[in-house]
Amino acid sequence: MTIVRTLIAVAATSSWTISQMDVKNAFLHGDLHEEVYMQPPPGVDAPSGYVCRLHRALYGLKQAPRAWFERFVSVIQAAGFSPSDHDPALFIHLSTWTYFASSIC
Repeated sequence: MTIVRTLIAVAATSSWTISQMDVKNAFLHGDLHEEVYMQPPPGVDAPSGYVCRLHRALYGLKQAPRAWFERFVSVIQAAGFSPSDHDPALFIHLSTWTYFASSIC
């Protein structure tokens, strides 16, 4: 939370614009890097004893936050952002005309 306060303070003193966004269903966008199985959900017609293998993360899955974060990092780094040395959830993009910082809360 300290980094968010710092970013807001720097933006306020520099008269920068602050924006926020929300990734809808963020945890559903993470790819799993291990085999995870679950019982078929209610309404799925599966023989007794069968299980479902997950290829993507689901809400409630303990791996979901990490899977989404890894996906986010790969996308934002491909866009030219660099992770901060001080906070792994802070990414910075510098160019001639702009300074852009993104923090994940």
